[in-house]
Amino acid sequence: MWDPGQYLRYAGERARPFFDLLGRVGVDDPGYVADLGCGPGNLTAVLADRWPAAEVVGVDNSPEMIDAAQAEARKRDRLSFTLANIRDWRPDRKVDVLLSNAVLQWVLDLVRSARWAPLLGGVALNRQARGPAEYLDLLARAGCSVDAWETTYLHMLLGEDPVVEWYRGTGLRPVLAALDPAQAERFIAEYRERVAEAYPPAPYGTVLPFRRVFVVAQAE
Repeated sequence: MWDPGQYLRYAGERARPFFDLLGRVGVDDPGYVADLGCGPGNLTAVLADRWPAAEVVGVDNSPEMIDAAQAEARKRDRLSFTLANIRDWRPDRKVDVLLSNAVLQWVLDLVRSARWAPLLGGVALNRQARGPAEYLDLLARAGCSVDAWETTYLHMLLGEDPVVEWYRGTGLRPVLAALDPAQAERFIAEYRERVAEAYPPAPYGTVLPFRRVFVVAQAE
């Protein structure tokens, strides 16, 4: 189950890749814009504000996220949200801009350990497994003009166990959903210990290096 409030705890940090990606989309007057993996809709609303004449649809497979996003739709006539898995969703008309941010990567940590693998073997986690050169090659061979690049953000997170709280809103969600409450509590305890070793806090906060691969492809 997705928790929009937990996800938005680090809304500013999560939005940076979105704006960096959107800044390289050179489309002036699209008619139909789709945001795949729209989450709570706050960034989909940015698309509606950038292209006010366009019909903008956000797609997500989380009922909780779509419910939260409806507040944004009520503020804008040409903005809507659809509950669907992005692997199965098909547009009902030609899409001029298809944007997807923070959908394809998930965290793998304890799920393959001897203790947790029997309980979590069926949990499906997506991976950001390719580099920008591979995406460029794939899309250029399909006849697109491609702009591809990679960035590692150094997010400075504040508070207690901030990296754990960050991933509670994304990558840990399917893991915790597969466990009962007692198991989830034990998993988080072990996860917290490993995260503390990997991301030790400094006096100014905890630094989370966050890799992102960006690709903008335009059909010729």
